[in-house]
Amino acid sequence: MRTKSIILSAIVGALSSVSLMAQVYSLNAVGYINVTCPSGFSIIANQLVSSNNNISPLLDSQLLDGAHDGVIIFKYEEGSFVSFVVNSSVAWSSSSVTSTTMNPGEAVFIYNPFGSSFNLTFVGQVPQGSIWATNSLVQGFNLISSIVPQSAALDTGLGLTPTAGDIVFQLEEGSYVSDVVTSSLGWSSGSAPVPPVGSGFFYYSVTGENWVNNFSVN
Repeated sequence: MRTKSIILSAIVGALSSVSLMAQVYSLNAVGYINVTCPSGFSIIANQLVSSNNNISPLLDSQLLDGAHDGVIIFKYEEGSFVSFVVNSSVAWSSSSVTSTTMNPGEAVFIYNPFGSSFNLTFVGQVPQGSIWATNSLVQGFNLISSIVPQSAALDTGLGLTPTAGDIVFQLEEGSYVSDVVTSSLGWSSGSAPVPPVGSGFFYYSVTGENWVNNFSVN
């Protein structure tokens, strides 16, 4: 994944640290995010609110074009994965893709079977206020992202209050990089992870805490 930082917006202060595999363009609180999907597996996230945040139609126009057959989306739900394969230019492998969410705060695996990367674009409003403030984590593993399109430290920048023993697993170039919350509520690497905009990660929660980030562009 390569670092790219381009922001054209009235919320430069709020979205000032965009990096790695995503570009954010925004005017006021509406904009779009370009996410690069490298060859193989990666974890991506839609961090904008659209009229319909289900995988279909969110990705239909971008993947059902005859050029992306074999791409697979994996959603982690209740301890197991459900998968959706692009198997023709007009269809997904399962009709439940129309009712499976890809909301801000959630993340999905995407498998790119091709030898080169491709881009996906998410369009919508930046999540703000109490309606989108809380990401409720279950005890155990969660496949999640920041609710807001902001690249910052998970704790001090994005509002996560971790519990000792919690673990973050980020997928980097095909391998997991883990960071454990220590008994003093520090991080085993020395500093909190900084997830890129448009990306997600596995989070192992000891207690099932709520991740609260009441964000505003004002």
